[in-house]
Amino acid sequence: MNELDSGQEITKKFAIRRRDFSILVAQSELFNCEVLSQLLKEQGYNVVGRAVEMEDTLQQIRVKRPQCVILESEISGQQSFDIVEEMRQSNQDTKFILYTRHADMRMVASAMQIGFLGFLYATDGLDELYRCFQIVSNGGCYYSNGFMKLLKNFGVEVISDTTRAELSRLTGREREVLRMIANGHTANEIADELGISYRTAVNHKAHIAKKLELSSCRQLPRYGIAVKSYL
Repeated sequence: MNELDSGQEITKKFAIRRRDFSILVAQSELFNCEVLSQLLKEQGYNVVGRAVEMEDTLQQIRVKRPQCVILESEISGQQSFDIVEEMRQSNQDTKFILYTRHADMRMVASAMQIGFLGFLYATDGLDELYRCFQIVSNGGCYYSNGFMKLLKNFGVEVISDTTRAELSRLTGREREVLRMIANGHTANEIADELGISYRTAVNHKAHIAKKLELSSCRQLPRYGIAVKSYL
C-alpha cells in the first residue's frame, strides 16, 4: 500500500469512528471556544464539553474523561501544562493537543517535553486539526505545518516530512522510551523509571525500531538524539 492509499485508509477508518472519539475544547475566549465546538459537531465529532478557565478544564477532564483535549496555551499559560502533567501522573489515558496563538520558545520547549501528542498554531486551517485528530487518536504525534514554521522562526532545526511521518507512528509511551534512550538510559533503567518489566522495556525498543524502519535497536540512540527536541 503506497503512502496516499495508507493516508486515505486512515481517514476512512477515522471517519467511521469519530463519534466515539470524545473531545473537550478548552480555549481562552468564549466565542472561539463556542465556534470551534460547533464546527467539530457539524463534522460529526463527539464534543463532550468546552471550557474557558483552567479549573473548569481540569474538573471536566476528571468527570467526563474525554479521549482528547484541545488545550489552548493561553488559557492559563504555564499552568496549562500542569493539567497534562497531573493526568500523566494519574495514568488517565487522555490525549492532549496544544493550540497556541502567541508562542514563546520556553513554552514551546516545555510543551514538547511534557506529553502533548498534537501541536497546532493559529495559522493552521481546520484540515490540519482534522488530520491531527486522526494521528493522535491512533496514539501518534502530530506537528502541523504552522507549528513547524513557528519552530523554524525560533531557529529550531526542523525535521523532514519523512521523519515527521515516522514519529507519528509512535505512541506516547514509545516516545517516552525513545526520549530516555536518547538520554542514555539502559533497558534496566527504563524499566525501573517507568515501573515496567525489563522484557517490556526491551519489547518497546524493538517495536520502536520496527516502526522507525531501523535495522536494529542499536540505531535508536543516534536516532533519538537527532529528534530529541520533537519527543
